[in-house]
Amino acid sequence: MDTLEERIAEIERRLSLLEASYGLQGSGSAASALPPELPKKSLVALSVSNKRYDHGDYEDHIWFDCTYTLSAASKPTRAVKGAIQFSDLFGDVKFRLLVTVNDALSPDKPLVNPGIGFTFNQFMGEHQWMQATNLTDMKCSFAVSNVLYSDGTSEAFA
Repeated sequence: MDTLEERIAEIERRLSLLEASYGLQGSGSAASALPPELPKKSLVALSVSNKRYDHGDYEDHIWFDCTYTLSAASKPTRAVKGAIQFSDLFGDVKFRLLVTVNDALSPDKPLVNPGIGFTFNQFMGEHQWMQATNLTDMKCSFAVSNVLYSDGTSEAFA
């Protein structure tokens, strides 16, 4: 087991690497100098189109079409699990829809998935926002939680 001094030395080493990668060497307080949120490149880019409301006999639905594009730097996937996030124009997430993409994704090759949707509940504020807001007034993204790669490996994201 590592001693306390060895653990602190390892933490200092990692902190130095982070500071160096952000050009923050010698800044004094690393916590105040780091950007509030580290930039993240999304593993899967998302495009949402054709949002529509369907009034049924017993249930109403909101539908839309999605196109997923795997990052060029990624390995091909077998399945991807995550959440489609719908945000207002300021980036505040207003609605999340959990999704599993069971189709294989290859880097930079779009996968079109028409007819994604959910049962509309008129009493839920998030659903009311989704119905009333135009797609042009939303930002859409895909937050990946788990990936199964084609080579048999997997990865979980926080």
